Amino acid sequence: QKTAYEISACLVGSEMCIRDRSYVIHLTIEMDSKKWNEKIKNNFNDAAYRYLEHSNIQKFFAKKIVQFIKELNPQKKGEWIDLGSGPGLLADEIEKKFSSQKVSRIDFSKKMLLENKLSSKKIIWDLNNDLPPEINNCSLLTSNFCIHWLNKPEKIIKNWFSKLKSGGFLIISYPTKDCFPEWKDTCRKIDIEYSGLNFLCSKELLKDFKSTEIHYSEKFNYLENFEDVYKLFRSIKNVGAQSTNCKHKTVKELKKIQKFWPKNYNNTVNLSWQIEIQIIKKL
Repeated sequence: QKTAYEISACLVGSEMCIRDRSYVIHLTIEMDSKKWNEKIKNNFNDAAYRYLEHSNIQKFFAKKIVQFIKELNPQKKGEWIDLGSGPGLLADEIEKKFSSQKVSRIDFSKKMLLENKLSSKKIIWDLNNDLPPEINNCSLLTSNFCIHWLNKPEKIIKNWFSKLKSGGFLIISYPTKDCFPEWKDTCRKIDIEYSGLNFLCSKELLKDFKSTEIHYSEKFNYLENFEDVYKLFRSIKNVGAQSTNCKHKTVKELKKIQKFWPKNYNNTVNLSWQIEIQIIKKL
């Protein structure tokens, strides 16, 4: 039988053990997220030179965002910044419609920023971190197809919002958790691991905002069509969006996916996206 002292020493020991274990888990998660961020950055760097040629869905929603900006007519005083700007696709569209307005571009991919026009203001920055302190009192912050790549989007979006001046707008677009039903169903049917991203749930993302701050929120469906799944997966790689924590598919698995993926009457395949656009206003 243990004495009271031995029992308390035992308990202290187990608490230290639990603390040590949680510290190791925390370090592992941190290391994993660093590796993950590095993988994402490398893939986008590799795709920078061809991104504009292949980014059809991003172009489509960039034009949609510009339409919203025209209706909102944000204040001209205060900075306009595009977050996760890539090669400047959305920022260029905004400047076309608002010729007197300069849009700053922030991205963590140096090669993507180098694809932007020379005259633009470019900041290399990892958006997993809070925005630089010198960014403040912005009239407009935009982000197209970026926030789902970040580690803690709910936290990051609050930081972005804090950088707006009163009356300023934050406009984001991102794929939702209801994307890619064909891909998920096919993997389920043939018992192969789904290796696409698990996208965001809008309720989770905006849970810390007041309803009065959410100016607009709507989901849009977008359909892509390809000759086969090989070209479909190639299209994802062409824009640097192929990052995954899953194992690479074998040739045998890819052939099986091609065989069981739902086909159209002409034997082509579809990829269904659901994109959410949200506009948050600083009151």
